[in-house]
Amino acid sequence: MRRIVVSAACILMFSASPVRADFYRYVDGDGKEFFTNDVKQIPPQYRSSATPLKTDDGRVSVGDKPAAPGKSTGTVKEHKDKYGRGERYWRGRADKLRMKLRDQQDDYDLVLKQLDDPDQKTINGKKKSRAGLIKKKQKIEKDMAKTRRKLEVYLPEEARRADAYPGWIRE
Repeated sequence: MRRIVVSAACILMFSASPVRADFYRYVDGDGKEFFTNDVKQIPPQYRSSATPLKTDDGRVSVGDKPAAPGKSTGTVKEHKDKYGRGERYWRGRADKLRMKLRDQQDDYDLVLKQLDDPDQKTINGKKKSRAGLIKKKQKIEKDMAKTRRKLEVYLPEEARRADAYPGWIRE
């Protein structure tokens, strides 16, 4: 009896076929793209427009087995945006804005320190009035807001339109 149970378990275990999950893509009303492997998770109003995604088993390898024969497993081509710009370009733009924001923050901290310290009346040998410092503080705040907006809104939008990966502009 025990042999029969063990044999049946072995037969079931080795005869199981690989399970394959279908993935679906849909775009909501705001233009955001979503991916799921469960049709029930797609909101009813977008189910008719959801498209199944084709998977490529040729790029998959498990354990010591190589990818499917006949498929090239060479280097992966670097992704470029619509205009031929790659990750280096987008990271450089984001880093430049972050550096500018850090410099502005340093200037802002210095002005705050000067406003708090009544004994420090000179900057590089020149006298600064309290009104001048307040004016400078307001200008720096305005510039920081502009730079932050460029970094958090305009650059990601430009990257999205150019088909660049969002991770390229993240820190």
